[in-house]
Amino acid sequence: LSETAQDCLKSLAFPQMQNRPHEIGSAVEGTCEWLLQHETYSSWAVSDRGLLWIRGKPGSGKSTLLKYALDKHEAGDGALVLSFFIHGRGDELQRTPLGLWRSLLHQVLRQVPDALQDLVDEFKTKRNQYGEPGKGWHWHEEELLSFFKSSLSKVLKSRPVQLFIDALDECGKENAVRLVEIFKSLLKHLPSQYMGCRICFSCRHYPILDLDESMFEICTENENQQDITKFVDEQLAGFRARTLSTIPALITERASGVFMWARLVVKQVQDLDRDCVAVKKIEKEIYSIPPDLDKLYRQLIQSMGPDSQKLIQWICFATRPLSIDELRWAMVVEADCPHRPLQTCPSDCSHRSLQACQGAEDYEADNVRMRGRVQMLSCGLAEISLTQVVQFIHQSVKDFFVKKGLSILNGNATSTEAATEAGIRAHFRLSKICIRYLAMEEISRSTTYDGFTFLLYAATSWVAHVQQCDARSVPQEDLLALFSWPSNHLVELWTRIYQGLVRFSIDCPKEGTNLLHIISRYGVFGLVTTTLQILLDAGATVDIKDDDSQTPLSWAAENGHEAVVRVLLDAGATVDIKDGYGRTPLWWAAGKGHEAVVRVLLDAGATVDTLAVSTCLTMPHYDSTEPARE
Repeated sequence: LSETAQDCLKSLAFPQMQNRPHEIGSAVEGTCEWLLQHETYSSWAVSDRGLLWIRGKPGSGKSTLLKYALDKHEAGDGALVLSFFIHGRGDELQRTPLGLWRSLLHQVLRQVPDALQDLVDEFKTKRNQYGEPGKGWHWHEEELLSFFKSSLSKVLKSRPVQLFIDALDECGKENAVRLVEIFKSLLKHLPSQYMGCRICFSCRHYPILDLDESMFEICTENENQQDITKFVDEQLAGFRARTLSTIPALITERASGVFMWARLVVKQVQDLDRDCVAVKKIEKEIYSIPPDLDKLYRQLIQSMGPDSQKLIQWICFATRPLSIDELRWAMVVEADCPHRPLQTCPSDCSHRSLQACQGAEDYEADNVRMRGRVQMLSCGLAEISLTQVVQFIHQSVKDFFVKKGLSILNGNATSTEAATEAGIRAHFRLSKICIRYLAMEEISRSTTYDGFTFLLYAATSWVAHVQQCDARSVPQEDLLALFSWPSNHLVELWTRIYQGLVRFSIDCPKEGTNLLHIISRYGVFGLVTTTLQILLDAGATVDIKDDDSQTPLSWAAENGHEAVVRVLLDAGATVDIKDGYGRTPLWWAAGKGHEAVVRVLLDAGATVDTLAVSTCLTMPHYDSTEPARE
């Protein structure tokens, strides 16, 4: 590969790209072998244009089966084999089509670079025009899909292609349906003279996917009873030999094709056996376990307390999976303190310093014990992955907690409204924990920030949690007290931290940023009015500027927050105010293609700079590529 192609390869890669396959346990010896002999699989494997859906209930072993198929694929025909394992509990790129296309193109470019010369050329153009990837610009889903289609056509002229995609449902209903339509279209429009192209994907029964009659389907729970039998027999081999019990057969029968149910019940049997519980009592316990996964999870969480709830909130709603070291601090910092604002806390308050947090009774420094604590608090439903991040043992566990489990822990009903309320309360709590961590004494005194484990997450994620609450119109005035607004001390500290850790991030705040800039930039509508009133009562102006001379109105206009723009204008914001480079709010709104905001500004009397507006309106509106900041 040329140096430019290698740099392009790096721009497509992301750290977690290959993590998920390693987290899926290898099939127990003797299991999954039926797949290769299955009539449907055999027909797909010899087809020229084949789309195979491995479908099944949550926890029925779809991922293990697809990984087995990938490991056992026939590569003797020189096929280009591509794969991606979608991970609903992972980072954003692990669970979105953008991550899928980046990973697939990375594999194609690495193995068949000639098929993606146009991608390398586009990379070179973007870098020359906008700077380095990840700083001045990002790849976008639609452009990468276009490059994948064109590369596939080039590769298929000389060699077959096999594509394996796991857990389509974990990227969301709309994305799953759209991806299947893309796969169908790809296969349908390939010229007949091209080499064979086969796609295998796994997905739950829902969403309902529209497959043509010529497509292939295999339902896991209809085929995997012998595999579950082998798994249970292996796990309980010693127990069965000692007791001559039929419990393994009972577990297999009641599992109804769901490996995850069998796995959890096997663990309960092992725990009961270690406690020397009589076999008949163990058998009675198995009969009392609900056969439905959701009901089993509900039974398991009955003993959960406040610490468990806090852990579950973090695993469910963190903007990315937390490492075990990050979770240690996320769990020990409290969201609420009886002393407000932070500056009035007594010196020995655990809310003020990391040292005090380390002295708290629930602080655990040892990683081995922390791992055990995660398992205990989650009732066995969470784990530490091979990459040392905390996650649920299965996607169905996360689905359960988001849809009903957290509202149950809150003592509420299991309605959609209750689940939404539980999620909002979680985001509000997490945002406050992040802000309190930023305010810790050791951090405010430090000039370097590398030694604070939870700091990167707290600095880069508190705003995202606030946005999630604001989207549901949740009052968040507590945050103003946390920041001691209109004091700007904590915001200035946050700005220094952010610039010290990820200076080149597009989201990195500018010097001179204050809380009103942040709220306006990210469209936190619910806090705008209160924040403004406190600011004006303190004798300040709504046109307060950061070091680039951007005002709250300019930030709101640039990011398309129409409601915030209206509030700022009503409060007296100057509609034609210019930043340090002579750019007005209208310039920013037009340049980003925010037509509704443009209309609001024009109605408010904004002066039309014809050249600037016409120039901006012809710009490609890349979400991540700003109009040039000189």
